[in-house]
Amino acid sequence: MRTSRHLEQVLAHAASRLAATGARRPTEVLPLYKKFLKVEEHRLRLKHQAGGGGREICTRRAELVDVLLQYVFGAAATSARGNGADKIPLALVALGGYGRGELNPFSDIDVMLLHHQEKKGISPHLEEMVQQVLYLLWDSGFKVGHSTRSIKEAVAQANQDMRTKTAMLESRFLAGDAELALEFRRQFRSRCVNGYEREYVELRMQDQVARHKKFGDSVYLQEPNLKSGCGGLRDYQNLLWMTYFREGSLSTNQLVGKDWLSESDQRRIEKAYDFLLRLRTALHYATGRATDILHISLQEQIAKRLDYSGNGQLRSETLMRDYYEHTRNIFRVTERITEQFVSGYVTSKTRSLFSFLPLMRAHKTPVGDFFFVRNKQLHPARRDLFRNDAEQMMQAFEIAQERGIDLSPELEDLLSRSLGQVTRTYQYARGPRAIFKNILSQKGRVGRILRMMHRVDFLGRYIPEFGQLTCLVQHEFLHRYTADEHTLVCVDKLDALAQTNDPKLIAYRKIFEQLEDPFVLYLALLLHDSGKAVGARPHSEASALFAQRVAARLQLSSKQRKSLILLVDHHLTLSQTAQQRNLDDPATVTDFAHIVKHQKNLNALMLLTLADGQGTSAEGWSDWKESLVWALFHETSRCLADQRSYYEQTKVQRESLQASVTAKLPADFAGEIEAHFEFMPDNYFRASDLAEIIEHLELFRSFLENVGGDFALAPAILWKAVPEQGHSVVIFCTWERERLLAKVAGSFSVVPLNILSADIFPRGDNVVLGVFRVCDIKGRSVTHQRDFTLVEQTLQRALEDESFDFLPLIEKAKHQSHRLTTGIEFPTRIAIDNKTHPVYALIEIQAPDRLGLLYDVLTCLDRENLLIPLSRINTQTGAAIDTLYVVDRSTRGKITDPHRIRAIQQRLQNAILGGGASKSK
Repeated sequence: MRTSRHLEQVLAHAASRLAATGARRPTEVLPLYKKFLKVEEHRLRLKHQAGGGGREICTRRAELVDVLLQYVFGAAATSARGNGADKIPLALVALGGYGRGELNPFSDIDVMLLHHQEKKGISPHLEEMVQQVLYLLWDSGFKVGHSTRSIKEAVAQANQDMRTKTAMLESRFLAGDAELALEFRRQFRSRCVNGYEREYVELRMQDQVARHKKFGDSVYLQEPNLKSGCGGLRDYQNLLWMTYFREGSLSTNQLVGKDWLSESDQRRIEKAYDFLLRLRTALHYATGRATDILHISLQEQIAKRLDYSGNGQLRSETLMRDYYEHTRNIFRVTERITEQFVSGYVTSKTRSLFSFLPLMRAHKTPVGDFFFVRNKQLHPARRDLFRNDAEQMMQAFEIAQERGIDLSPELEDLLSRSLGQVTRTYQYARGPRAIFKNILSQKGRVGRILRMMHRVDFLGRYIPEFGQLTCLVQHEFLHRYTADEHTLVCVDKLDALAQTNDPKLIAYRKIFEQLEDPFVLYLALLLHDSGKAVGARPHSEASALFAQRVAARLQLSSKQRKSLILLVDHHLTLSQTAQQRNLDDPATVTDFAHIVKHQKNLNALMLLTLADGQGTSAEGWSDWKESLVWALFHETSRCLADQRSYYEQTKVQRESLQASVTAKLPADFAGEIEAHFEFMPDNYFRASDLAEIIEHLELFRSFLENVGGDFALAPAILWKAVPEQGHSVVIFCTWERERLLAKVAGSFSVVPLNILSADIFPRGDNVVLGVFRVCDIKGRSVTHQRDFTLVEQTLQRALEDESFDFLPLIEKAKHQSHRLTTGIEFPTRIAIDNKTHPVYALIEIQAPDRLGLLYDVLTCLDRENLLIPLSRINTQTGAAIDTLYVVDRSTRGKITDPHRIRAIQQRLQNAILGGGASKSK
């Protein structure tokens, strides 16, 4: 084999620096080896930084280690001869990845020292030589996996353990007795490969199934494992190993032209494998160690190292899109081919594991003139099927849906090769359109078929607006999947409602059962994030434009088109309104009712909101969010049923309510009830029911009874757990004073607790009622007495001492808390809106969450002389999305001066990013 220019340089360098090492003691030669390695490793790093391919750099590193090992082995052999050994019957053999000739910067060096002594153990001279080789490698900084075996022992071990056999099938002679190494290869082939083909292929497939399950069972993980994840290096290598047992060669070349692998597929997976090796090299360099997990915190750094430019996106998003596209190619191709490999080897013992694979002799059932079913898989009747009748491409998916079967590997391959038939004419054609509509009209049975379409890239060809989302990365604090995977997960979540018995989801299931046109809802889900492909902000508007285009192409009726566009355009509106607006204000409900227009749209939007929330991430849909969404849903349903009546019902009827409260409380409450109804604001009575008002009056009495005593400044506090909604309600009654809300927030931070909402109701007699909904850092209600006590004691100290400093307590909570953060960077956004509400200005904040954040924000606003009568606090893992209703403390009006608005935004930005408020009084 022709020597590369790089290897020639390495050999020349070795000849000049290492030639005399054989005559020296190990302690003398070690510095020479280390210096040689340092120079050559630096040369390799520069090649990598200059854009060297993944395979190229890994091969060059393997060659470098080859040269070093040959010198190490030679020095040890010279030493052994000096001790009386005439001939060295020992072969140094590379195994595993090193045997394959691929080494990333910090990969292990796996070697076998092969001898032909059959008795137990080896001679002292050989033992000394082996130790010298290994110690020199260890002392040079390598992590070495090693074994010393005879040929007989090696063969026996290979037949006992699949991993050992796999490592040995890639063995490569390095130094020593070449004939011994050649004899091992001959015996390995005859005694470990021949006759073991079926067993090995089945074991490799079992390993692949277990490995995929262990590492997330998805290509689209946010922090993927480059080696062992779906579509990773191991999947490609697994294909090579199985090819060796099937075809006798460790090369994908053996698969081309045999209806297993097309030339284009081969090019794709070879390119993908090279990309992954280059990415893994960059990861090793970035971390300074052998690692395979591409953590979020490293992705931007590595993207920069690999010379990615953002082009409107984060570098990391561009890198990860490439990653997903490449691993998707490896995953799809290797899955299909390995299934075909196994199909000839499946035994009754493993039949249950591989029930999805076809048996060559299984009975086949014709399905019309174009397909047949064998072993629960749909097969094409002819290879030229789609060339003559492209409509059958869509028909194949409908059959798979109707019969609950999968596509065979042959049919998947044929579909992939026939995508050129999906032209603009095909997208407008009546036949495929009717079938597609029918597929999306089957409640609970759509997601599997859309995934089937996406697996062969048919879905993105037929609906290119969705195709643009393929492998699109959105490193947002909410989303945990690529845009295409998120969309399909949402469809899966909607499907699941059809059969769910989960008590929390039964109400959604009832709405789903009543849905008259599931096609529009499924299509809306498919398109709801399509605007992200063009980087639109907000993406919902661009998505709605794409939805109009699809509606025209699929020839939806006017009614369907209007519903589709509304659902796509407002797919976030229900959730955002529920979480960020005052639901006790009739204007909030009526404004939302004007958007949805009628109950059918509201029902569909409710289902879409659930699917989108559940499909975003595990943390993206909490009990608290759900309770808010349901509250808005029910209020809007009332409004849609009779808007005029709704207005009448929502008018504050204090006299009637006051009479009911008076009837429930003892006569001595009469004066307190009268003051309460006279001085509390209107929004308090809209937000509180009869039982709550009574509860508040009793709390006010408890507070006022302490006035004049030793605890005059101590607030009266009531804790109520609401575990079914994942939070606790904490009610405070105290004197109105400056920075009250900030001090309450600081008191919750020291536990720490998350504040979900905060409502402050000032009474005209200088007393304030505060209603807070809080949860622990795991989204559960607060039930421990120690938490109650810590909050109450901290708040009392803060109210008694105007100079009280929360910072030390918050810093202590940070050290004690093990809160998990997403590690995703996203911009802090601060908007001040004077249009949405007739009375209040809305300050909307999006920022990375941290302990003490709300305390800093509220303290800053207090310094800006702003009152905050109402807030909507939305705390996610790693993110805070808050809406604060504010007025100027002096004028009780909105903030309209543009200069003041900009100043408030800047000071909030400083407080959020620097924690400025909590670092001073």
